[in-house]
Amino acid sequence: MTAVGFTRDVKLELAQVAPTTEHCRRAQLAGLVFGAGVFELTAGGHFRVRVSVAHPALARHLLALLKPLDVEASVRTVDSAPLGLRYEVLLGDEGRDLQLLNELGVLSDDLAVQMTVPRRLMERRCCQVALLRGLFLGCGSTSAPGASVHAEFTVEGEGLAEQIRRLLARLDLPFSLARRERNVACYTKRGQTVADLLAVLGAHDACLRWEEHSVLGTVRESANRLANCDAANARRAAAAGRRQAALLRELRASPAWDDLPAQLRQVADLRIEYPYLSLSELAATAEPPLSRSALNHRLRRLTAVAAGRPPDQGRRRGAT
Repeated sequence: MTAVGFTRDVKLELAQVAPTTEHCRRAQLAGLVFGAGVFELTAGGHFRVRVSVAHPALARHLLALLKPLDVEASVRTVDSAPLGLRYEVLLGDEGRDLQLLNELGVLSDDLAVQMTVPRRLMERRCCQVALLRGLFLGCGSTSAPGASVHAEFTVEGEGLAEQIRRLLARLDLPFSLARRERNVACYTKRGQTVADLLAVLGAHDACLRWEEHSVLGTVRESANRLANCDAANARRAAAAGRRQAALLRELRASPAWDDLPAQLRQVADLRIEYPYLSLSELAATAEPPLSRSALNHRLRRLTAVAAGRPPDQGRRRGAT
């Protein structure tokens, strides 16, 4: 899944979260307006706020938040590059619309445009969460599970970005700021922070998908480490077996071979025939089967003889 697809799924899930109190409804609505709203001056000196979203479910969610506040916003669709089809909810500067924009903090009491969310909308923790939920619906994005971790809130003003960063920090969600040519990103690249953000916002299904992939990734990494370790051990064992086999071939061609006990000659023949087997596997091929320790002891005696020491000396060295 792509980042766009996962972000869409998160937003569709969050659009199902309906605030149960009026103060949380206003906070979530303010988050959407500040996150996806554009302030425009129209002909005749009028102004409006255009809230642009990418999915009809988000537009319906915005209208549902507006309905209890006695606001009748207009909706239109716009299709333009590079964003494609967008759904726009329009709020004007007359009647109840104007009052609502003031209540949301978009306009001050003297009708000046404000670029940060008023503190009164963030006094309660539930309102802080609702505000962040609205902001994510409006300007949030996240990478898909398994991809390089990145989640961010993208806004135009540095003041709003810093306000979002501080609000996230109050909820134990550490984010950083990145200033770009046309906007400012409040972002994180920590997987656990993304999981915590999804849980705090109420995207529990998305959070489970994220954490499930994280657990699978951890298990996969552990399995890969173990497999690499096993492979390295196997390579070392095979290299040691080849060295032993080469040494024992020389021993079998020397006069000392005939003086060796039958048990040692059997082990030497086995190692020469199966240089790639581990000690445990080689011990199992003996007749009768040997323990790994017994096989290892006999191989040490053989290498001692091949190095020019008598078998008894090799036995004494192995016993000490």
